[in-house]
Amino acid sequence: MFINFLKNYFLIDSAQSAGGDEKALQQNALRILLALTTCIFVVSEIHSLFTPKDLSFLGINSVYLCLLGGLLYFSKKYTKITAVLFLITLITTSFLLLVFSDEFHAEKYALISLYSLPLITRLLFSFKASLVAMIINIYPFYLVTSDNTQIDIASSFYFQLLTFVTLNIGLPFAVSRIIQTLENNTSHMRLLYQKLNDNYAMYEEFFENTGTPTLLCDQRGKILKANQLVRELLTDSPQTNISDSTITDWLSPLGKTGRFFWQSNIAECTLKQKTNIHIEIRRASLTQHGYYVLHLQNTTQLKAIQQELENTQQTNSRLAHYDLLTLLPNHRHFCRQVNQRIDEQDKHLTGAMFIIRISQFKLLNKQYGKDNANKVILNFSKTLQKKLSEQAIIGRLRGVKFSCFVPLGQAYLIQKNLSALIHSVLPSQITVDGNRLNMDYQVGIAYYHTDGKTAEELLEHCEMALEYSTSTDRFSYYNRSLEHNLIEEHKLGLKLSTAIKNKKIVLWLQPQVSPNGQIRSFEALARWQCDGQFIPPTTFIKIAEKLGLLPLLAENLIRELVSTLTEWHKEHIHTPIAFNLAGQELMNDSFFALLMALIADNPWLSDMLELEITETSPVMTHPLIHKRLRSLSQYGYSIAIDDFGTGQASLGQLVDIPANILKIDRRFVSPLPGDQRHVDIVKSTIQLAESLGMKVIAEGIETKEQASLLAALGCQTLQGYYFAKPSPMSDWTERDNAKAKELRMVY
Repeated sequence: MFINFLKNYFLIDSAQSAGGDEKALQQNALRILLALTTCIFVVSEIHSLFTPKDLSFLGINSVYLCLLGGLLYFSKKYTKITAVLFLITLITTSFLLLVFSDEFHAEKYALISLYSLPLITRLLFSFKASLVAMIINIYPFYLVTSDNTQIDIASSFYFQLLTFVTLNIGLPFAVSRIIQTLENNTSHMRLLYQKLNDNYAMYEEFFENTGTPTLLCDQRGKILKANQLVRELLTDSPQTNISDSTITDWLSPLGKTGRFFWQSNIAECTLKQKTNIHIEIRRASLTQHGYYVLHLQNTTQLKAIQQELENTQQTNSRLAHYDLLTLLPNHRHFCRQVNQRIDEQDKHLTGAMFIIRISQFKLLNKQYGKDNANKVILNFSKTLQKKLSEQAIIGRLRGVKFSCFVPLGQAYLIQKNLSALIHSVLPSQITVDGNRLNMDYQVGIAYYHTDGKTAEELLEHCEMALEYSTSTDRFSYYNRSLEHNLIEEHKLGLKLSTAIKNKKIVLWLQPQVSPNGQIRSFEALARWQCDGQFIPPTTFIKIAEKLGLLPLLAENLIRELVSTLTEWHKEHIHTPIAFNLAGQELMNDSFFALLMALIADNPWLSDMLELEITETSPVMTHPLIHKRLRSLSQYGYSIAIDDFGTGQASLGQLVDIPANILKIDRRFVSPLPGDQRHVDIVKSTIQLAESLGMKVIAEGIETKEQASLLAALGCQTLQGYYFAKPSPMSDWTERDNAKAKELRMVY
């Protein structure tokens, strides 16, 4: 304890030394000098007590001892004053001894004290004060060297000079140089220390505010430093001190990451206290001291998102590869499976691809609802899977189309045998909620190798074959001629689309006459000349219907026809023109609105424009068609039923359609007059029309006998090549509608 007291009292501590505290240095130097001087006087005092001498010396010694003790006591609080008093005491004592004492040792003590004065002054004060002390010492040096009575060492001038120069000049300058160097080093160290503190504060702030939980640990996992984010992540309180603990106290590794998992670049862990929280450790660097800088990240939400993403990917995979209702492969996955089978067994594989389409599904959907219709599809797919062999590959293409690829033996390469095989696996009835439904199918078939070598090619050819299946022949096999026809039809469809958009399809007129040959009305017929040849209307009308182009075609033609009728109305040519509609046009809202707008703007069209409805069109039974025809009739249009007797429900149409004109089809007229059965049918039809108050038009008349018979049976309007063939409308409108004004043709 005493040693520690002495160290604290006389020595400078590390903090003061590092800070370059000059006052502390002077204070400690002063204490040391005072303490040494005090010790000398204490020894002298003790020696005087045991050696009888002059009592005045003992008293003076005691006074000096008390003075030094007082200076030592006040040295801490009054350092500068104490130093000044100490120097004054030293100078005074030395001069007194030098001037008044006759003892040789006293003079030596005085000279040494005076010559040491610059060094002591430099230690306690500045270098300038030391220079002043050096100058003052010239006087004592002069006194000593000028006194020739002195002998021995003190009388030696050279010894005095050496002592004077060494103690008075050399040592103070050397010590000043050392102190100056120390002061410069201290200043430099102070700057470095300040920079070090600033850098440390900056790095401390950076470490604390990286935005990422970061910690520093040694190679054994001992945590040396951790920022607040780490404390918040690992503990319940951010104030918790986790230093001196280890990483394994807080985290448990996942997987085979080893004992020192924090040494790897990336490690997955969980909190020990909360195992549901996942932590990812990333090692940033290995410092020069063998420490690890680790970044922690809470990946719990990321894990949850990844799991959800995996589930979504699995769901998307099912959506991408399988039909959700039947769980059968979709189009793409079905093709992939078939192509894989073909690649594996190409040399020895023979097989057939066929597409099955459920014929009456729309009716089932409408009658039993969507849910029950889906049950029909589901039951059908299950039955199909049960009846086909395990080697067969089944898929659902879309809607009510199913695809099958079946490896075949030699016997089934014959179409008759293959048709029987397919027919045997197709269920004739499906049970839904206890109700047994009769099933009807259309099947398009193509052979592997013969008709195609890939799944995509085979499916394409099956689709072509399916297009040519009929109500009587449900099983249709692909052949090259079908493909050629479809290709030609496709090319023709492209040309037709261009022709309709460019209004290249024109109207021709065929007269409808009375028995005496007078023209009563016309039928407008569409004609299309493509590449120098006329395309039959039955051909391009059917293509236009498939492509959904009929509404646009009808709109172009009806506008052209109304333009001509407008001119005729101005010229008082009162000859109606009948315009054919296939049914698809009336399903189109814009075309129906056009018809309503035309007659609303031109009321006279009710006497000039007739609408002929082709009764063979499948859409003619649609309730919307009947509703719109009734609206057109109420607005004033004359409605004619074309091709009567050949359609879906002839007598029913007479009730549902508000028609006032009935046209007898050419197939009933052509056998006349030789076939009595057809005579009776035509006669009955005319009588039926008369009973309903409808006018009758017979078409397809090619002989005078047919014309005479029909006139005799009561048909007042006749049409056919016998009277006139269709001709361009321009023939009737050229030269200011000259031919239309004649309106008579005599036979």
